[in-house]
Amino acid sequence: MGDAEQVTGVGRGVVVALAMLLVGTLAQCAQPMGDASAPQGASGSSGAAPGLPISSPAGPSAPPVATTLAAVQQRTVAPRPAPRPTPTTPAKPRPALWEVARVVDGDTIHVTRGGDLVKVRLIGIDSPERDECGFDASAASLRRIIGGREVRLLTGARTSQDQYGRLLRYVEVAGTDVGLAQIKSGYAVARFDSRDGYGGHTREAEYIAADRASPDRGWLCATPVPVRPQADWPLAGDEHPCPREQPIKGNESSMIAHSPGQQSYLVTNPEQCFATLSDAVAAGFRPAKR
Repeated sequence: MGDAEQVTGVGRGVVVALAMLLVGTLAQCAQPMGDASAPQGASGSSGAAPGLPISSPAGPSAPPVATTLAAVQQRTVAPRPAPRPTPTTPAKPRPALWEVARVVDGDTIHVTRGGDLVKVRLIGIDSPERDECGFDASAASLRRIIGGREVRLLTGARTSQDQYGRLLRYVEVAGTDVGLAQIKSGYAVARFDSRDGYGGHTREAEYIAADRASPDRGWLCATPVPVRPQADWPLAGDEHPCPREQPIKGNESSMIAHSPGQQSYLVTNPEQCFATLSDAVAAGFRPAKR
């Protein structure tokens, strides 16, 4: 072989060697950053051919750090529960206001609202009727408390209406119980409750206590009505008669004195009997209205 052919063979060898070196360099540059931390010369000690890619002893390349941290947080941090709303008790609506149109007597009024006129009987109290002693004073007392003012009506009786179609309601003005005020002033008595067959009401105990402590103003006549002598005694149908000489029946549960001829006289079972209504009043009883 001549000199020219030798030179050509050497040149080809150099080219092949340079090409293989370039391929090896490119392969090493393509390895993950983790492989770059391996000590130099490790490729030579593995026995692999020069320039070929070397597999990492740690296996496949690890995922990026940010991705791994997000996955850990997703597995370990539980989502916060949504805050529960604090339960609240709705305020009870206040009863509507009514305007007092008329005071009928010491326990009955007419009220109006929005063009409606309603008759109201105050729960648990009783006052004198027209032409009975104490009527004017009792009506005037109620008129002083609520006349021309706005009031609230509240339920509390066993039934909503009485036998005359009047609403049975507690009446309040500026937070004051009007029926209780009438009792405390002595212009009404506690009545129409569980003691006389009408059923209890929610303020009964308070009304009875106030009645026992109240004055008798407005209820007593200056001259007690005399009791007419009865020809026949005991009266027909009288279930619990008093002696003829003491015809006035005193009911201690209500502290009301019943005279012959009155509505509840025949059915009243008296604890005390009196010769005159004045004697009953002196003992602390009030005359019955009817």
